This record gives sequence, C-alpha cells and structure tokens, in this order.
Amino acid sequence: MMKIIDALAIARAEVANIARFIERRERFLDALDWSMMTDAQARQSSMLDELLDEDLAVGLRYIDWLIDRVDSHAPTLGALRFAPHPRPWHAEWNTLAA
Repeated sequence: MMKIIDALAIARAEVANIARFIERRERFLDALDWSMMTDAQARQSSMLDELLDEDLAVGLRYIDWLIDRVDSHAPTLGALRFAPHPRPWHAEWNTLAA
C-alpha cells in the first residue's frame, strides 16, 4: 500500500515528464522538413502527438482525483505510471493486441 501523498508526488512527476517531452518534441518537429517524410512517417508522428496529449489529459485527471482523496488519508495500491511504449507502430503492440 502507498500513501496518497506519495502517489500524488509520483503522478505530478510523471505528468511533468510528459509535458517536457511534448515541449521538446514540438521544437524538434518544428525543425523538420515535413516534405521529406513519407505519408506513413507523418501519420505516425501525428498519432504519437494524439497519444501524448491523451496521456497528459489522463495524468491531469488522475492528479485531480488524487487531490480529492488526500484528506481521506486512505492508502492506495500504487501510483498510475505513464510509459510511452509500446505504441501501435511498435512491434510490441502486436504482441499485446493479440
């Protein structure tokens, strides 16, 4: 069991990591010559953008949920973690989807 306050600290760190990754990714993508990419590469890039935005939104909702429960001092089973892998175009995804 984990204290809510510890899970909240982990969730805030995870969301901050996602936000920093999104910011660095945006700067990187702005520097790319998109005309040199294949259609598949451009599609995969936009898919990752959508997945990262969704991860960020879920993380923020999770933080709000934890904040609502801080006063209860009830333990939680653990903290929700956000890992960027596997994504639909990674080989591991096929294993998970099967």
